[in-house]
Amino acid sequence: MAARIETVSQITGQLGYAIDTLIQDVTAFDGVPPVGEHKYLKLHNGADSARAVLAWDGDRLVGYAQLLLAEQLATAEVVVCPTSRRRGIGRQLLSTVDGLARKAGATELKLWAYGALPASEAIARSRGIALSRSLLQLELPLDDLPSTCLPAGYAIRTFDARRDKDAWLALHNDVFADHPENGTWSRDDLEARLRQPWFDAGDFLLAERDGQMVGFNWLKRVPEAPPDRPEGEIYIIGVGDSERGRGLGRSLALLGLHHLRAEGMRTCTLFVEADNAPALALYRSLGFSTRHTHRCYSVPLTATADAPIESTVASPGLSASSA
Repeated sequence: MAARIETVSQITGQLGYAIDTLIQDVTAFDGVPPVGEHKYLKLHNGADSARAVLAWDGDRLVGYAQLLLAEQLATAEVVVCPTSRRRGIGRQLLSTVDGLARKAGATELKLWAYGALPASEAIARSRGIALSRSLLQLELPLDDLPSTCLPAGYAIRTFDARRDKDAWLALHNDVFADHPENGTWSRDDLEARLRQPWFDAGDFLLAERDGQMVGFNWLKRVPEAPPDRPEGEIYIIGVGDSERGRGLGRSLALLGLHHLRAEGMRTCTLFVEADNAPALALYRSLGFSTRHTHRCYSVPLTATADAPIESTVASPGLSASSA
Protein backbone atom coordinates (compact mmCIF):
# COMPACT_ATOMS: atom_id res chain seq x y z
CA MET A 1 0.00 0.00 0.00
CA ALA A 2 1.33 3.43 -0.95
CA ALA A 3 2.13 5.87 1.81
CA ARG A 4 0.56 9.32 2.00
CA ILE A 5 3.18 11.88 0.95
CA GLU A 6 3.36 15.38 2.39
CA THR A 7 5.87 18.18 1.74
CA VAL A 8 6.63 20.97 4.21
CA SER A 9 9.20 23.78 4.33
CA GLN A 10 9.55 23.95 8.11
CA ILE A 11 9.58 21.43 10.95
CA THR A 12 7.85 22.43 14.18
CA GLY A 13 6.26 20.93 17.27
CA GLN A 14 4.95 17.37 17.12
CA LEU A 15 6.25 16.89 13.60
CA GLY A 16 9.77 17.50 14.87
CA TYR A 17 9.24 14.89 17.58
CA ALA A 18 7.98 12.34 15.02
CA ILE A 19 10.98 12.94 12.73
CA ASP A 20 13.44 12.73 15.62
CA THR A 21 11.88 9.45 16.76
CA LEU A 22 12.17 8.01 13.24
CA ILE A 23 15.81 9.11 12.98
CA GLN A 24 16.59 7.54 16.36
CA ASP A 25 14.94 4.25 15.37
CA VAL A 26 16.88 4.09 12.10
CA THR A 27 20.13 5.00 13.83
CA ALA A 28 19.67 2.20 16.35
CA PHE A 29 18.86 -0.30 13.58
CA ASP A 30 21.56 0.67 11.06
CA GLY A 31 24.26 1.80 13.49
CA VAL A 32 24.70 5.21 11.85
CA PRO A 33 22.55 8.38 11.74
CA PRO A 34 20.73 8.55 8.37
CA VAL A 35 20.73 12.33 7.89
CA GLY A 36 23.10 15.26 8.19
CA GLU A 37 22.74 18.25 10.46
CA HIS A 38 22.97 21.01 7.84
CA LYS A 39 19.62 20.39 6.12
CA TYR A 40 17.97 19.32 9.38
CA LEU A 41 18.71 22.66 11.06
CA LYS A 42 17.65 24.65 8.01
CA LEU A 43 14.26 22.91 8.10
CA HIS A 44 13.86 23.64 11.79
CA ASN A 45 14.81 27.25 11.07
CA GLY A 46 12.35 27.56 8.17
CA ALA A 47 14.83 28.27 5.33
CA ASP A 48 13.30 28.94 1.90
CA SER A 49 15.78 26.54 0.28
CA ALA A 50 14.87 23.47 2.39
CA ARG A 51 12.05 20.96 2.06
CA ALA A 52 10.96 17.95 4.11
CA VAL A 53 9.11 15.14 2.38
CA LEU A 54 7.07 12.97 4.75
CA ALA A 55 5.62 9.50 4.20
CA TRP A 56 2.68 8.60 6.45
CA ASP A 57 1.02 5.26 7.13
CA GLY A 58 -2.14 6.50 8.79
CA ASP A 59 -0.88 8.80 11.54
CA ARG A 60 2.52 7.06 11.78
CA LEU A 61 5.57 8.61 10.11
CA VAL A 62 7.31 5.81 8.18
CA GLY A 63 9.57 7.78 5.86
CA TYR A 64 11.33 11.11 5.64
CA ALA A 65 13.49 12.91 3.09
CA GLN A 66 15.22 16.22 3.54
CA LEU A 67 16.09 18.30 0.50
CA LEU A 68 18.24 21.40 0.08
CA LEU A 69 17.98 23.49 -3.10
CA ALA A 70 20.84 25.72 -4.23
CA GLU A 71 20.64 27.18 -7.75
CA GLN A 72 20.98 24.20 -10.13
CA LEU A 73 21.98 21.72 -7.42
CA ALA A 74 19.71 19.73 -5.11
CA THR A 75 21.00 17.62 -2.22
CA ALA A 76 18.90 15.00 -0.45
CA GLU A 77 18.84 12.27 2.17
CA VAL A 78 16.14 9.61 2.48
CA VAL A 79 15.08 7.67 5.58
CA VAL A 80 12.61 4.78 5.85
CA CYS A 81 11.46 3.12 9.08
CA PRO A 82 13.10 -0.34 9.45
CA THR A 83 9.73 -2.07 9.84
CA SER A 84 8.33 -0.40 6.70
CA ARG A 85 11.08 -1.17 4.22
CA ARG A 86 10.65 -3.05 0.93
CA ARG A 87 7.22 -1.48 0.45
CA GLY A 88 8.19 1.14 -2.15
CA ILE A 89 8.16 4.03 0.33
CA GLY A 90 11.70 5.00 -0.63
CA ARG A 91 10.62 5.14 -4.30
CA GLN A 92 7.76 7.46 -3.39
CA LEU A 93 10.05 9.75 -1.43
CA LEU A 94 12.68 9.83 -4.16
CA SER A 95 10.09 10.50 -6.85
CA THR A 96 8.79 13.47 -4.85
CA VAL A 97 12.33 14.74 -4.26
CA ASP A 98 12.99 14.40 -7.99
CA GLY A 99 9.91 16.45 -8.84
CA LEU A 100 10.75 19.19 -6.34
CA ALA A 101 14.32 19.41 -7.61
CA ARG A 102 13.27 19.66 -11.26
CA LYS A 103 10.60 22.24 -10.45
CA ALA A 104 13.25 24.36 -8.74
CA GLY A 105 15.44 24.20 -11.85
CA ALA A 106 18.05 21.78 -10.52
CA THR A 107 20.09 19.88 -13.11
CA GLU A 108 21.88 17.63 -10.63
CA LEU A 109 20.80 15.75 -7.53
CA LYS A 110 23.27 14.69 -4.85
CA LEU A 111 22.14 11.72 -2.75
CA TRP A 112 23.86 10.96 0.54
CA ALA A 113 24.36 7.39 1.78
CA TYR A 114 25.49 7.56 5.39
CA GLY A 115 27.61 4.72 6.62
CA ALA A 116 28.20 3.32 3.12
CA LEU A 117 25.98 0.38 4.02
CA PRO A 118 26.07 -2.67 1.69
CA ALA A 119 22.58 -2.09 0.26
CA SER A 120 23.40 1.46 -0.79
CA GLU A 121 26.78 0.49 -2.22
CA ALA A 122 25.24 -2.34 -4.24
CA ILE A 123 22.53 -0.13 -5.71
CA ALA A 124 25.07 2.52 -6.72
CA ARG A 125 27.22 -0.09 -8.48
CA SER A 126 24.32 -1.80 -10.25
CA ARG A 127 22.86 1.50 -11.49
CA GLY A 128 26.18 3.10 -12.43
CA ILE A 129 25.52 6.13 -10.25
CA ALA A 130 28.66 8.23 -9.92
CA LEU A 131 30.34 8.72 -6.58
CA SER A 132 31.03 12.44 -6.16
CA ARG A 133 32.24 12.74 -2.58
CA SER A 134 33.30 10.72 0.46
CA LEU A 135 33.17 12.00 4.02
CA LEU A 136 34.97 10.18 6.83
CA GLN A 137 33.96 10.11 10.47
CA LEU A 138 37.08 9.54 12.54
CA GLU A 139 37.38 8.60 16.21
CA LEU A 140 40.05 8.70 18.88
CA PRO A 141 40.02 7.32 22.44
CA LEU A 142 41.07 10.05 24.85
CA ASP A 143 43.00 7.77 27.20
CA ASP A 144 46.52 8.84 26.29
CA LEU A 145 47.17 12.21 24.67
CA PRO A 146 50.45 13.92 23.83
CA SER A 147 51.16 17.19 25.59
CA THR A 148 50.68 20.43 23.71
CA CYS A 149 51.44 24.13 23.85
CA LEU A 150 50.58 27.08 21.67
CA PRO A 151 53.15 28.47 19.22
CA ALA A 152 54.61 31.79 20.33
CA GLY A 153 52.44 34.84 19.77
CA TYR A 154 49.04 33.21 20.14
CA ALA A 155 46.45 33.35 22.90
CA ILE A 156 43.39 31.16 23.53
CA ARG A 157 40.03 32.27 24.87
CA THR A 158 36.44 31.04 24.63
CA PHE A 159 33.67 32.29 22.39
CA ASP A 160 31.63 35.30 23.51
CA ALA A 161 28.33 35.43 21.61
CA ARG A 162 27.88 39.13 22.34
CA ARG A 163 30.96 40.20 20.38
CA ASP A 164 32.33 37.28 18.37
CA LYS A 165 29.53 36.23 16.02
CA ASP A 166 30.37 38.40 13.02
CA ALA A 167 34.15 38.01 13.26
CA TRP A 168 33.89 34.25 13.66
CA LEU A 169 31.41 33.89 10.81
CA ALA A 170 33.69 35.84 8.47
CA LEU A 171 36.71 33.74 9.43
CA HIS A 172 34.75 30.49 9.16
CA ASN A 173 33.41 31.27 5.68
CA ASP A 174 36.88 32.30 4.53
CA VAL A 175 38.49 29.10 5.85
CA PHE A 176 35.80 26.93 4.23
CA ALA A 177 35.27 28.99 1.09
CA ASP A 178 35.46 25.91 -1.15
CA HIS A 179 33.38 23.62 1.09
CA PRO A 180 29.90 22.65 -0.23
CA GLU A 181 28.08 23.14 3.10
CA ASN A 182 30.32 25.22 5.34
CA GLY A 183 31.51 27.84 2.87
CA THR A 184 28.35 29.95 2.77
CA TRP A 185 27.02 29.99 6.31
CA SER A 186 24.63 32.82 7.07
CA ARG A 187 24.02 34.49 10.41
CA ASP A 188 20.91 32.31 10.68
CA ASP A 189 23.01 29.15 10.20
CA LEU A 190 25.24 30.19 13.09
CA GLU A 191 22.35 31.26 15.32
CA ALA A 192 20.58 27.91 14.75
CA ARG A 193 23.61 26.09 16.14
CA LEU A 194 24.07 28.46 19.06
CA ARG A 195 20.49 27.61 20.08
CA GLN A 196 21.11 23.86 20.18
CA PRO A 197 20.87 22.22 23.63
CA TRP A 198 24.41 20.89 23.29
CA PHE A 199 25.99 24.32 22.71
CA ASP A 200 28.36 25.53 25.43
CA ALA A 201 30.51 28.61 24.85
CA GLY A 202 33.13 27.07 27.14
CA ASP A 203 33.66 24.35 24.49
CA PHE A 204 34.26 26.90 21.71
CA LEU A 205 37.96 27.78 21.62
CA LEU A 206 39.26 30.83 19.75
CA ALA A 207 42.89 31.57 18.86
CA GLU A 208 44.05 35.17 18.63
CA ARG A 209 47.21 36.87 17.45
CA ASP A 210 47.69 40.58 18.16
CA GLY A 211 44.07 40.74 19.29
CA GLN A 212 42.68 39.33 16.03
CA MET A 213 40.78 36.05 15.73
CA VAL A 214 42.86 33.77 13.51
CA GLY A 215 41.72 30.23 14.37
CA PHE A 216 39.14 28.22 16.24
CA ASN A 217 38.19 24.79 17.52
CA TRP A 218 34.48 24.49 18.15
CA LEU A 219 33.90 21.41 20.30
CA LYS A 220 30.69 19.55 20.96
CA ARG A 221 29.56 17.06 23.58
CA VAL A 222 27.59 14.51 21.56
CA PRO A 223 24.09 14.29 23.10
CA GLU A 224 23.33 10.90 21.50
CA ALA A 225 26.31 9.18 23.13
CA PRO A 226 25.54 6.55 25.80
CA PRO A 227 25.85 7.93 29.35
CA ASP A 228 28.49 5.34 30.21
CA ARG A 229 30.58 6.29 27.13
CA PRO A 230 30.45 10.10 26.92
CA GLU A 231 31.71 11.35 23.59
CA GLY A 232 32.94 14.68 22.33
CA GLU A 233 33.44 15.98 18.81
CA ILE A 234 35.74 18.41 17.06
CA TYR A 235 32.71 20.04 15.47
CA ILE A 236 34.48 22.65 13.33
CA ILE A 237 38.16 23.54 13.38
CA GLY A 238 39.93 26.06 11.19
CA VAL A 239 42.93 28.31 10.84
CA GLY A 240 43.12 31.49 8.76
CA ASP A 241 45.27 31.46 5.62
CA SER A 242 47.79 33.87 7.16
CA GLU A 243 48.52 31.41 9.99
CA ARG A 244 49.12 28.27 7.95
CA GLY A 245 52.39 26.45 8.54
CA ARG A 246 52.89 27.79 12.08
CA GLY A 247 51.65 24.71 13.94
CA LEU A 248 48.47 26.42 15.13
CA GLY A 249 46.12 23.79 13.68
CA ARG A 250 47.80 20.90 15.49
CA SER A 251 47.94 22.86 18.74
CA LEU A 252 44.24 23.77 18.50
CA ALA A 253 43.32 20.14 17.83
CA LEU A 254 45.30 18.91 20.83
CA LEU A 255 43.97 21.65 23.09
CA GLY A 256 40.47 20.55 22.12
CA LEU A 257 41.22 16.90 22.85
CA HIS A 258 42.66 17.76 26.27
CA HIS A 259 39.62 19.95 26.99
CA LEU A 260 37.19 17.17 26.13
CA ARG A 261 39.09 14.67 28.28
CA ALA A 262 39.09 17.10 31.21
CA GLU A 263 35.31 17.39 30.82
CA GLY A 264 34.91 13.62 31.16
CA MET A 265 34.64 12.63 27.50
CA ARG A 266 36.10 9.22 26.68
CA THR A 267 36.19 9.46 22.89
CA CYS A 268 36.46 12.24 20.33
CA THR A 269 35.05 12.11 16.81
CA LEU A 270 35.24 14.44 13.83
CA PHE A 271 34.26 14.60 10.17
CA VAL A 272 36.74 15.21 7.35
CA GLU A 273 36.60 15.02 3.57
CA ALA A 274 38.30 11.88 2.29
CA ASP A 275 40.35 13.91 -0.20
CA ASN A 276 41.59 16.46 2.34
CA ALA A 277 45.11 15.03 2.53
CA PRO A 278 46.66 17.65 4.88
CA ALA A 279 43.85 17.36 7.44
CA LEU A 280 43.85 13.57 7.25
CA ALA A 281 47.60 13.47 7.76
CA LEU A 282 47.22 15.57 10.90
CA TYR A 283 44.40 13.48 12.34
CA ARG A 284 46.12 10.18 11.55
CA SER A 285 49.28 11.45 13.24
CA LEU A 286 47.20 12.12 16.36
CA GLY A 287 45.90 8.54 16.30
CA PHE A 288 42.42 8.96 14.77
CA SER A 289 40.96 5.94 12.97
CA THR A 290 37.93 5.64 10.68
CA ARG A 291 34.57 4.89 12.29
CA HIS A 292 32.26 5.43 9.28
CA THR A 293 32.49 6.37 5.63
CA HIS A 294 29.67 8.42 4.13
CA ARG A 295 29.14 8.56 0.36
CA CYS A 296 27.55 11.22 -1.81
CA TYR A 297 26.33 10.11 -5.25
CA SER A 298 25.48 12.31 -8.21
CA VAL A 299 22.39 11.85 -10.39
CA PRO A 300 22.16 14.18 -13.42
CA LEU A 301 18.58 15.30 -13.87
CA THR A 302 18.93 16.69 -17.39
CA ALA A 303 20.05 13.32 -18.77
CA THR A 304 16.70 11.77 -17.85
CA ALA A 305 14.51 14.83 -18.10
CA ASP A 306 11.39 12.82 -18.89
CA ALA A 307 11.99 10.07 -16.32
CA PRO A 308 11.53 10.37 -12.56
CA ILE A 309 14.40 9.46 -10.33
CA GLU A 310 12.67 6.27 -9.19
CA SER A 311 13.53 4.76 -12.59
CA THR A 312 17.16 5.76 -12.20
CA VAL A 313 17.54 4.75 -8.57
CA ALA A 314 15.37 1.72 -7.92
CA SER A 315 14.13 0.51 -4.56
CA PRO A 316 15.47 0.11 -1.90
CA GLY A 317 16.73 3.60 -2.67
CA LEU A 318 20.11 5.21 -2.44
CA SER A 319 20.21 6.30 1.15
CA ALA A 320 21.71 5.32 4.44
CA SER A 321 18.78 3.00 5.02
CA SER A 322 17.03 0.50 2.80
CA ALA A 323 13.92 2.08 1.37
